[in-house]
Amino acid sequence: MNPQALLIYDGDCAFCKQSLNWALSKLPEFSRYVAFQRINPSEYGLSLDQVKQKVWLVEGNQRLSGHRAVAWLFCNQDVLGWRILGWLIRIGGPISALAYYLVAANRHRLPGGTKECVINDRP
Repeated sequence: MNPQALLIYDGDCAFCKQSLNWALSKLPEFSRYVAFQRINPSEYGLSLDQVKQKVWLVEGNQRLSGHRAVAWLFCNQDVLGWRILGWLIRIGGPISALAYYLVAANRHRLPGGTKECVINDRP
């Protein structure tokens, strides 16, 4: 895994923080991470609207969002089972994108979600 890769997530969303904590406890190889509220997104080639809508993985010139960022995290694990899950997310394409969208749009309704998890300003 590239130690320079950076995962950008919503630090105000309880569901997002809970998901991050799950990933940190389960995935031995994990990139650096930061809440979008603690950075200037333009320094990473992103807008504030972009980082409010989805999780982002920044690696060099590469920018991956949503399900592609999640797939990247799984694909870069040493454990074969996690890599297979990452590839399934990747090849799932539109289905994986829809699943990510549905989770993101309803994260305030999911376990651990709070009113801070609502995405109010969808593009």
